[in-house]
Amino acid sequence: MRSLVASVAKTLEEMHAQQRAHGDIEATLKHCLNESKDALDGENFKARALPTDELPVDALQDDVQTFVACTIKIIRGETSEVNASFQANLHRGGDWPEGFLTLLEEASTQEVSISDLSQALDSNSNCAKSAEETASDTATTTPPAEQIETETPPKPLTSSQPVVKVALRNATVGKPYEVEPGAIATAIATQRGDRPEYARVSHLQLPDNCGLVFDEMTGRVAGTPTHPFDGVLSLDYVPSRSAQSIPYNVSLLINPDPASLWKDLPSPTNAPYPKEPFDHSEETQGPFRVVAASRRGRSHANRGEFRDDDFAIGYASDTGWLVIAVADGAGSATYSRAGSKIASAAAKQRLVTVLNSRQHNKAEILYSQHQDWEHPEIRVSLCRILYEAALKAHYELQSEVSNPSDPLPTAATLRNYDTTLIVLVLKKINEGCVAATFAIGDGGAGLLPNPEEGFPITRPEGGDYAGQTCFLTMPEPLKDNQANLERHFHFTVQKEFCAALAMTDGITDPKFPSDAAFADPAQWSALWTELHPALSSSETLLEWMNFFSPGNHDDRTLVAVLPAHATSAPNS
Repeated sequence: MRSLVASVAKTLEEMHAQQRAHGDIEATLKHCLNESKDALDGENFKARALPTDELPVDALQDDVQTFVACTIKIIRGETSEVNASFQANLHRGGDWPEGFLTLLEEASTQEVSISDLSQALDSNSNCAKSAEETASDTATTTPPAEQIETETPPKPLTSSQPVVKVALRNATVGKPYEVEPGAIATAIATQRGDRPEYARVSHLQLPDNCGLVFDEMTGRVAGTPTHPFDGVLSLDYVPSRSAQSIPYNVSLLINPDPASLWKDLPSPTNAPYPKEPFDHSEETQGPFRVVAASRRGRSHANRGEFRDDDFAIGYASDTGWLVIAVADGAGSATYSRAGSKIASAAAKQRLVTVLNSRQHNKAEILYSQHQDWEHPEIRVSLCRILYEAALKAHYELQSEVSNPSDPLPTAATLRNYDTTLIVLVLKKINEGCVAATFAIGDGGAGLLPNPEEGFPITRPEGGDYAGQTCFLTMPEPLKDNQANLERHFHFTVQKEFCAALAMTDGITDPKFPSDAAFADPAQWSALWTELHPALSSSETLLEWMNFFSPGNHDDRTLVAVLPAHATSAPNS
């Protein structure tokens, strides 16, 4: 089994040296284990790699994490707890080198490269030392591992000077970077056998206009890289106060900004249901100011696909109810871009019509009787009104299947229009508000009584399997029974009102990475602090949505509701 892991590490090391990622390590390892192979066919392993255009931006690091997770599973066995932390000391004394086990333990808390793992797996000479002993021995002479990578060099063949191989920690365009003072000199001195406390680097030739600066007094390298680089840099190393400088080379890799690697291809011009990649709106409706924006995600732009999100805004002027609808079409559904547009428009129109009617708006009728917005009968009536709006949107999608508004190459089905739907209605009362939502699928909505606190007004919802969600086109979310209606409905009355937000999962996934985060008032306050300056206009909001979050490249739609008198100053 160790030889299988070693061969995977060696092959990955070769691929990563060529800046190639694999992306499907776990499945490939399972294939080998199922065939009871003790070693890996390197070329077959490479052939099973995912195509470059299907790999995530952080594919190289994802390879490392997957390799570490699979190796730990092999070492611990299938009976171990899935989420238990790996402890190297529990597995020492077997066939696995101790240095390799220690690196696996450290892999969850710091950067570990495939090269580190491969060297530790292939070498037994340094395995006897524990991580603590190594840290103690080198605390005063060796720079942090994440700053400098060193390799034990072979003895020189023709030169009187020792061979030194030093690589600076990788940098990324646009991200602050630092190599600590003295770290480069210490790394060279350690390989040469010099005393690090006397060694220094008197000169380092950095790439022109790269954004990094070398401080000759301290040996520190710092700055924010401006462009990619992959090559060697020349430096002058001085081993002691009285010695002459010695020229050496050090390698540096500056990775490009991940966002710059994504393409922005136009959508097809002759496809059914064309949709612009961006949409935004800003309007004042009664006591509310509404700022909304929707933009195509990087994943769709990279493939030249349409934006699948949509939104709609309405106002029942006779009764003062604001109506917001946000929809996210499923990327796997052929015409989901049309599904989201039809659903949000239909739900909005139904709600405006009903809420604006003093005859059909039972919530208003009941309030006139009870003079209490928190009366249980008002809650029930609002739930029914919002549910019937979602049902109306469902029927509109069925009608589109029967009689498409655009010519289609083949007959469509209802699931071709898969979309989520969040409807939000708000009414101003004194300094606060009444708010109700009905949500089917992912994404979410929240309300902030004041800038320091907020809470969700929808519940997280998924499908039967991880990564799935529910859609308006499915019958289950629209079942007319109390348990189902309560699951999708939320109602609140607040004495204060700062803002309400409705958004698709292109916003909620990166800003609320878990259900616990979605329920955390501090997380809502943090989002508001970041978002509020961008609400000065819908164009500014649209630009804010272009933030980069690794692994989160879906379409993004957000509708923000504020008091009409609110300014764009933070925390106003």
